[in-house]
Amino acid sequence: MHGIIKGLSVVAVGISLLLSADLVPGQTRPPSQVECQVLRERLADHARLSEGVRRAVAASAARYPAPTTGAQPAARTAQDRGGRLEQITRERQQLEDLRLAAMVRFDVARALDLQKQIDVLDAERARLAQQPAGPPAAAPAPPAPSQADPTGLANLERLPCSEIPSTLDAAKKTRRKELGAREELGALVPLVSLKGQDRDQIAKELSAQFSAWPDAALEIGLLDQNGDGRLDGFVDVPVRDFFRLYRQRSDGSLSIEVFPLPGRATETNYDEITRRLDETVARQMARQLSDLLSAHSVGPVRIVTQTADFATAFAQFLAGNFADAGRLGTAAARAAEFQNLRGEPARLLEILASAPGGVVMRQLLILPRPNNQEQWDETIITVSPRSYWRSDVELTASRQTRTTAGAAAGAPTVTGPIRFSLER
Repeated sequence: MHGIIKGLSVVAVGISLLLSADLVPGQTRPPSQVECQVLRERLADHARLSEGVRRAVAASAARYPAPTTGAQPAARTAQDRGGRLEQITRERQQLEDLRLAAMVRFDVARALDLQKQIDVLDAERARLAQQPAGPPAAAPAPPAPSQADPTGLANLERLPCSEIPSTLDAAKKTRRKELGAREELGALVPLVSLKGQDRDQIAKELSAQFSAWPDAALEIGLLDQNGDGRLDGFVDVPVRDFFRLYRQRSDGSLSIEVFPLPGRATETNYDEITRRLDETVARQMARQLSDLLSAHSVGPVRIVTQTADFATAFAQFLAGNFADAGRLGTAAARAAEFQNLRGEPARLLEILASAPGGVVMRQLLILPRPNNQEQWDETIITVSPRSYWRSDVELTASRQTRTTAGAAAGAPTVTGPIRFSLER
């Protein structure tokens, strides 16, 4: 009984703290020290990749005095380290109370965000525990100008916490523009370099940069791995906790890789054979990243019309159950409107229909073109499973320019039919 009462009191404290942090709905809450450090590190990641971001940070930091002391001492004094460890203990308990309160309110996104802040504190505590304590070291001579912070990242430390969120937002806009996208499209997420060596590590890195589900389904991550201003790939989230990376290889070919979040994603929602199908179609059509991005929604999608059985059939298609996807009495269809990364209004018609032993996926993408014209791209994919292990595919694609009224403005170009097989 005592344990139950103690647990309820902790919940009450957490709820009180959570409510006190959001006294006025819509009011911007200044970041805590932990949140500030997380945002500062993310801003530093963007600055490492972008000269434009570094210039913007330097301009903002110029309003604040530069530190007059030399480099930080190599080791903290025992007193300083002990004081910081005590502060970490207090801050961690506050965050833990807030996280518990968020879980009580079923606010999963808030709970995950707080857990990330707790992880940052735990990492700092581990670093302090390993750091030798001793008297402050004598400040070394200032480095030569050519060696002093060549990336300009020291300017970040001069910015107060109150300016870090707005500076990070401005940095994201700068990077969107550098990568050829509309800078005001908040659903475009400029990604920092991926450092993970295995799928689980990369999935965790991507999860930290995308919003919580279902908002992540509306976002596209833009990857510039080397900071050269060129788009190396992009990431979408077709199902919860499941990240799909489209990457341009050095030979110009396009690959698709998937990274499910450990313990929370179900790979059967997007089967390996479906990944191979998408990758092979892109290669057969010699599609580039720009082609795929122009056909990809950024932000909300407006469903104009959708038949009752389309969602079920489409889910079966993504899961690689092509025979089940084709078990339709009549064709299933969905018409949608959305905005792509260039801010162009796009229209997409998708139709699933039965084929002998399989399914036909027909997609028609309509993009605006100058002089009151439109570009109509149609792709027809017929998948015929021969066994659990093998499926035969036939691919046909066409492109035609039409007027906004739908009249042909030129002869169509047709590719295919192209036939190939897929194996699990």
